[in-house]
Amino acid sequence: MKIHEFSYTNKATGLCIKPIKFSDLNLLVGASGVGKTLILKALMDLKDIANGKSISGVEWMVKFSISNGKGMFYLWEGSFEYVGTNIPPDFPERIAYENLYLNDERLINRISNKIIYKGKETPKLPSHMSIISLLNEEESIKSAFEGFYGIPKNFNLKTGRFTVSIVPPKYLEMYVTSESVLKYNLPLLYKLYILYKEQHSIFNKIKRNFVEIFDQVQDIKLEISEQSNSSQYVISFMIKEKGVSDWILQDDISSGMFKTLVMISQLYLITYDTVILIDEVENSLGINCIDSVLNLLITFDERDMQFIMTSHHPYIINAIEMKYWKIVYRKGGDIYTKDASEYNLGKSHHEAFKQLIQLADYKGGIKS
Repeated sequence: MKIHEFSYTNKATGLCIKPIKFSDLNLLVGASGVGKTLILKALMDLKDIANGKSISGVEWMVKFSISNGKGMFYLWEGSFEYVGTNIPPDFPERIAYENLYLNDERLINRISNKIIYKGKETPKLPSHMSIISLLNEEESIKSAFEGFYGIPKNFNLKTGRFTVSIVPPKYLEMYVTSESVLKYNLPLLYKLYILYKEQHSIFNKIKRNFVEIFDQVQDIKLEISEQSNSSQYVISFMIKEKGVSDWILQDDISSGMFKTLVMISQLYLITYDTVILIDEVENSLGINCIDSVLNLLITFDERDMQFIMTSHHPYIINAIEMKYWKIVYRKGGDIYTKDASEYNLGKSHHEAFKQLIQLADYKGGIKS
């Protein structure tokens, strides 16, 4: 899945993200508070809406494509009603309208309770759920549903920390090989454990990248143990450092190491053709691993991914080509972006970076 263009309005908060066009690699830059993280959160809202969630007062438009040889180009737009704040937090708002186009042909025309699918009115369907969620088994809609479902939720967490994975026994029975486990959206530690158990080539690539960044690390492993008085299993991660006799347990490993391992593992273990959202890519990463992690992210081409990242770290911004910069600024509640090419920045990368940080839109990104 690749997101090509996107806009989003939230009537409850008064924020409006004006249309943004994305390429395969995108770095959102700008002053603190201009809305970089809000753009990522809005994209995650689309994932939730595609999975059946109702979000009061939200209106959206997104153009995206599904590759893998399918050549499917979608336009999806819609809006939830906004009644106001005097309703229960979990009250499901109805969809006011929704349209879905595939290769310029309208599949869905929905106004309130009336849904026209491929020219025919459907039976009554739940009014608070998106059509992508409701009709996700239809061949022309299934790819769109799977595209949003595949966006990993934990990639934009600032801490980058694993939680210990509690694995129901059914997973141990169903996903017993690396070839099958890679197809499904399972907990990251579980995928790593299966690959580790088989010493799969993908696990060895993850390990090699990790050890190259942290050369004091000699080995990594995962263990699974059954909980007492329970039918569930706990998977935990640990490392072996050179000159240290004991394995270092998961809770004693630094947050920078964890985030690095998360990023490397996700690159190899998520499904193909996926959108990756990373908020403050530099967060928790030490200077010793920023360069290696960033280089891996922007050169990784094994799984046909799209990256949409945020950063305010000079090193990160200066390390990524300016054609991938999206300068974010706000006017009141409206969030805008501009490409670096719109500012006529210097030809050399270093000169362009120095000019970027002096731009009025960059330095004073929130305007009345």
